[in-house]
Amino acid sequence: DLVKAASGAERVFIFDHTVRESGNTNLNAAAGGSAAPVPRVHCDYTALGAPRRLQQLGAEGIYSRLRGRVLTPEDVEELAAGRFAFINVWRSIDDSHPVMQQPLAVCDEKSVAEEDRFTYELRFPDRTGENYSLRHSRAHRWYYFPRQTKDECLVFKVYDKREDGPRFVFHTAFSDPSSPADAPPRRSIEVRAIAFFDPPELEEPVDAMRTAQGEPFAGR
Repeated sequence: DLVKAASGAERVFIFDHTVRESGNTNLNAAAGGSAAPVPRVHCDYTALGAPRRLQQLGAEGIYSRLRGRVLTPEDVEELAAGRFAFINVWRSIDDSHPVMQQPLAVCDEKSVAEEDRFTYELRFPDRTGENYSLRHSRAHRWYYFPRQTKDECLVFKVYDKREDGPRFVFHTAFSDPSSPADAPPRRSIEVRAIAFFDPPELEEPVDAMRTAQGEPFAGR
């Protein structure tokens, strides 16, 4: 509901999350574990990588709570034909402290020239992802929320199929010089979603609260 309200999307599919803690050194989390903050400017997807990731998720099996079944390849093709966006939701999960170590900064995309972006690959055992990195420029405008608390979150796009607005929000963890020496470790979670803005009509609506046991993903 948060992603729908923030983006104006009609349907949202939550497909992944990562817990990060500033005491870790690993950038990728093992199953059930946590990872370190990423102190590198990047955007999670590219113009080619995002549509490919949607197709990969479809091949793995997307369970639709609205349809009450796993989406077929034809269903995924219909969704991909319309406008969709990959959206991240980032927040602290520390009940006692605000974020005081390695906060997350985001870059105003209007300040990023297209030639500042360049691609790199992420190699996984079962797939290859494609991200954007960013060449430094004094023109870039960066923002962050000091001492962000658990009840506050950042919602930002890392890909939008529509080309006439923000599409690729670069972000990074960084060392805040105003952080006290005894600042508590950062504990945060990032949730990854795909928002669909003009999906095809449902042929047979079902109870939206229905779930399936053992399905790989649960989209809304």
